[in-house]
Amino acid sequence: MIIGIDTSTSLTSVALIDQDAQVVLELGHEDPRRHAEVIGTLLAEVIAAADSSAVSAIACGVGPGPYTGLRVGIAAAIALGAAWQRPVHGLCSQDALAAEVLSARPGAPVDVATDARRSEAYWASYDAGGVRVAGPRVRPVAELEGSVVRGQPTAAWVARCVHGLVVRGVAPLASDPPLDVHGQDTGATADALGGAGLLLPRPLYLRRPDATVPAGGAA
Repeated sequence: MIIGIDTSTSLTSVALIDQDAQVVLELGHEDPRRHAEVIGTLLAEVIAAADSSAVSAIACGVGPGPYTGLRVGIAAAIALGAAWQRPVHGLCSQDALAAEVLSARPGAPVDVATDARRSEAYWASYDAGGVRVAGPRVRPVAELEGSVVRGQPTAAWVARCVHGLVVRGVAPLASDPPLDVHGQDTGATADALGGAGLLLPRPLYLRRPDATVPAGGAA
């Protein structure tokens, strides 16, 4: 069994899947500013439905996503993994969204996007087999083609993707990939990730956080 967590969008999502990747329980809360307030309650309900001895891993979406909310889910996954002494696997959140889309309409490549605010989107492109061939990148919403599927990754699909990679024996990245220069999406992160699936539980930041220190610092 795998517990999945994703907070890369305004949706706080937690799920439990069984050994056959079927959803046992999935919970979510939609609010871009309340990830930290609701993650504990959602996770407690999922944990109550799980036999901890049967849980083999924790899976978390690592974005890209808004700075603060993204860290909430990753921190929760790391804490649970430490408490239960289970491995914690990160997954590009767009991978989970693409997998969900391809499950509903298989056989063709797909581009997916999630809300990055500021009239921008986090975008990635996938082949028909679900392998990421481009991205993740930040793109202006106005530049997205009409065929791009916009949505929100869910914890169940994060867990399912991780389950599939683990079953196939895919090795996780052994170290953090080089990230884009802080404050801009240069493509360095996308180039470093390539089509890699299992990642370390570290946030993928493609641009600077919304919160900044006022000019001149504290009075």
